[in-house]
Amino acid sequence: MKLIKTKAIFLAAGLIALPLSGCSQNAAENSNNDTTLTGNPKENPAAFTFKKDPVTVNAFKLDTYISISAYEDIDESYLYDTLALCDRYEEMFSMHKEGGALYNLNEGTTDKVPSELGRVMETALKWSQSSDGAFQISVGRVTELWDFTSGSHVIPSDNEIKSALKTVDDTKISLSPSDSEEGAAYTVSMPEGTKIDLGAVAKGYIADKLKEDLISRGITSAVINLGGNVLCVGDKNGDPFNIGIRKPFAGDTDMITVLKLKDCSAVSSGISERYFEENGRIYHHIINPRTGYPYENELWQSTVITKDSLTGDILSTLCYALGTDKALELAKNTPDTEVILVKDDLSLVTSDGANDLMK
Repeated sequence: MKLIKTKAIFLAAGLIALPLSGCSQNAAENSNNDTTLTGNPKENPAAFTFKKDPVTVNAFKLDTYISISAYEDIDESYLYDTLALCDRYEEMFSMHKEGGALYNLNEGTTDKVPSELGRVMETALKWSQSSDGAFQISVGRVTELWDFTSGSHVIPSDNEIKSALKTVDDTKISLSPSDSEEGAAYTVSMPEGTKIDLGAVAKGYIADKLKEDLISRGITSAVINLGGNVLCVGDKNGDPFNIGIRKPFAGDTDMITVLKLKDCSAVSSGISERYFEENGRIYHHIINPRTGYPYENELWQSTVITKDSLTGDILSTLCYALGTDKALELAKNTPDTEVILVKDDLSLVTSDGANDLMK
């Protein structure tokens, strides 16, 4: 069976925090006595007490199921306040949200974007430059040709892809800080017809912002899971969190390995979350910006462990795109970065320090 792959905005991937309240995973917990926090936690955010069982909230946002689990003695409403930030950032970063900042830029109704969006685009463009075109955010015209959610299984024609590829060139995008009537912004210059797709970037940045919000309000032990982008806030009363890597094309609770992580991010990109099969061939969601078709290599999944989720989100896609040898080289040359690759025979290939993180 021949494999291919493409990337869609806000895709889910193969990671899960173990265990989460209300889920069926079985994993041993530390035994700690609960101590109730007195007073209003929003008025006294520095005095939270560790709990052995997490307070967990769930929602469907960013086109996936997301959750925050905090090992603190707090009310659920405290975490829903943080989850609400996802709506603001989805409006900003989605290429499909009519009236949103990126949508308006792509439609040519403005050349200004908010400063946050501009900084994220700058970061993505730096990685695009260093990847020699294997990773590009100007691929929006191509990715919108592929549909992995409706069940239509329509493969774009060669002519459609060739036409869309004419608009893909990150080297022709430039950004500069500027001022607008709404405040700080970036002015974006890009060729007419180009569309920016931040599907390999946005969830990482959003996870980092959720972590910032939790810490600013005194929460120091939590796990943020944005559909495969997992970000650990601190640790679990001195112990690491257990983060499972799902086995590709298997059930939600079937893990290929488990990571033990503290205060860092793990992001997976894999072919088994968004794909369809046609004429004996699997087409999946990680698109090669040079060809317009899904990448073809020996990998089914890549998981990247980094300090921040934005970097992890970009590198998980880039590592998949580069293939085994170049992915390992990238991890070796990038500080504080480890990679775990799942090949099409379900064997694991890991960077030097990744084995120390595996249970």
